Amino acid sequence: MGSGQALIFLPILTASFDGIPHNKTDMASALINMARNTGGSIGISLANNILAHRAQLHQSRLIELVNTSTVQFQAALKQATDYFAAQGSSLAQAQQQAFTWIAQQVQTQATFLAYIDVFWALMLISAAVTPIALTLRKVKLGASDELKQGADK
Repeated sequence: MGSGQALIFLPILTASFDGIPHNKTDMASALINMARNTGGSIGISLANNILAHRAQLHQSRLIELVNTSTVQFQAALKQATDYFAAQGSSLAQAQQQAFTWIAQQVQTQATFLAYIDVFWALMLISAAVTPIALTLRKVKLGASDELKQGADK
């Protein structure tokens, strides 16, 4: 992750400061940091929104599959009830714990699937905006401010 961030942020910062006179780099730095913070906040909000909505969707879909009349549900309920009864719970309490455990498993699976959806969405957004990076002008490293100002005129 550290090397990936370096490969992303160094070119962005280099392109951001290209053509900025040395006496204005403090103002440029403030604007770049503000844009980065704003973009990060928008990204986090978008990811949280996708996570919440997709978790609800996946939970509703998974609940449809948890049918108390199926053989699979009855087998899982019996196995979980037996486990909790072996841990010292009464039969009624063990059955309640088994229902709770099954509900937690559904919630865990729904959340897991929602996180996968968030990663897919972020990957698609990243792939969609990558061509924008190709439109940046080339940065001439090591050029002095006088050469840059002369080239801009």
